[in-house]
Amino acid sequence: MPIPLALTDFKMTQATCEVRYEDAYLIYDRTGHVFHEIRGSFTDLKVINASPPQTSFRCDEGTFALEVGQCRFTSQKADTKLEVYAGQCKRFFDSVVGNLDIKVFTRIGLRVLFRKDFDDLQHAETALNSLQLANLGPPERFGIASNPEEVLFRWQNQQLGTTLRFKAESGKIEIVLPPELEADKPEIQKSFTQWLRWKGPSGMHRLGSHSRSEPLRSIRTQS
Repeated sequence: MPIPLALTDFKMTQATCEVRYEDAYLIYDRTGHVFHEIRGSFTDLKVINASPPQTSFRCDEGTFALEVGQCRFTSQKADTKLEVYAGQCKRFFDSVVGNLDIKVFTRIGLRVLFRKDFDDLQHAETALNSLQLANLGPPERFGIASNPEEVLFRWQNQQLGTTLRFKAESGKIEIVLPPELEADKPEIQKSFTQWLRWKGPSGMHRLGSHSRSEPLRSIRTQS
């Protein structure tokens, strides 16, 4: 029996908008102009990586990447309707277009990640299989399993493409502490298991569960 699921059951965890263009070699002279133009629109904007063909900025709202042939803005704090996020993207892209003299975008992409947590990997896989996205029947295939762990759909024409991807999976987050905290040697580790991803017209959604392993002493993380 299918497990009832709705988009409201998922929590948005990340949004990324990326534009691509023909190689813009003005990047070698004008990356600093882009940084100074947008710094007033974002909180505590800093350069985290700088090289001639690629520079990354980070702020409280997210992370910017500026490269010779593409740029993108990624946020883990995007609003549900993506209206505020769209305005943030526009400010960045407008500055890139103006300073790098870009005339045409060759590609515009948007990916949005959502996650739903379960008690363990088995529950996430059960939820994925209960959706009955692929009517394959019970026999084992390729000597592996009877049910797929990932289901992907794609629609495409000459101008547009959309991918829906569902996946039950596990993951782990490990935190590297700054030197001033290393003397304390607090061990922070968090394991996530069981996600179901769905990458669609407005992004990739991921349904999952988490388990955690966190032997903590002076610092505690919380999801």
